[in-house]
Amino acid sequence: MPRKTEDLWWLFTRQTVKVTARESVLTAATIMQKRNFRHLPVVDEAGRILGMISAQDIIDSLNFVLSEPGRKTSDVIKSLEIPVERIMVHNSICVEPGDGVAEIAKKMAFHNLGGMPVVDERGIVRGIVTLRDLVSLMGTSSDPVGVPVSEIMNTNVVTIGETGRLSEAVRLMSEKRVRRLPVVGAQAGIEGILSSKDALRHLARSATLPGPSQAVFDTGIVDFMTKDVITVSQEDDIRVAASKMMIFGIGGLAVEDAPGGRIALITERDLIRTLSSKKGTGVLMDALQFELELQNSRPPTRSFP
Repeated sequence: MPRKTEDLWWLFTRQTVKVTARESVLTAATIMQKRNFRHLPVVDEAGRILGMISAQDIIDSLNFVLSEPGRKTSDVIKSLEIPVERIMVHNSICVEPGDGVAEIAKKMAFHNLGGMPVVDERGIVRGIVTLRDLVSLMGTSSDPVGVPVSEIMNTNVVTIGETGRLSEAVRLMSEKRVRRLPVVGAQAGIEGILSSKDALRHLARSATLPGPSQAVFDTGIVDFMTKDVITVSQEDDIRVAASKMMIFGIGGLAVEDAPGGRIALITERDLIRTLSSKKGTGVLMDALQFELELQNSRPPTRSFP
């Protein structure tokens, strides 16, 4: 297994996009929805790491504004013109020279992180490692991990009704600390999934409309939720779940046959953090081992900058 970060260049998210501390939150939100990212490193003018901003940070900021009575879309947009440094996480935990995948996975699981910037000895950002990168490793092999979806799926799921509006969804995401909400219909079945990125996409679109009104922003969630819900069986090996997330570029799956007809999800965090918590880091590393050994057997094609 590769021992050092220098050997793991292929794990870093390519073409790392960064923002400066003085750029607006709305700019960060627009970049995230266009590039399908959930995390952005925040750097100074020399490219040195200052912190991280996530989609969850923006949702929290959005919820603060939406909770004010009488707010309008123009008020929401104006509030997100504040600089990133106002809501970013300062002094973020980083991937440093010498960290291997085991250490990276442990940091992510222990600190419940979705992404960590990769920095050199000068603190300059050279890349970013995310949960999606680790889940993609897990999804590459066809060999079963030996853990069914049922053992790590989440059945304590926060949902929203199909008549819900964006302001309600944002409040639930912020207060319950979740990134996705199953949208349930009159018969309690899942009609769609609303993610934090769906909310950011609607936010960015609303910001470009001339003379926006509250009605335009606080619209019904059925207008922009993800309707094609990708599912997995509770009996499937978690490798199947990881593979589906990798193939479809998504961070969560609905479990189609959860016991008692309950709504259940399995997410990237479940595949890393919950797996590590319930089964130990050894099982997590075994789940990542196939691709690590495959990549380590190939001659490097570039070096770490």
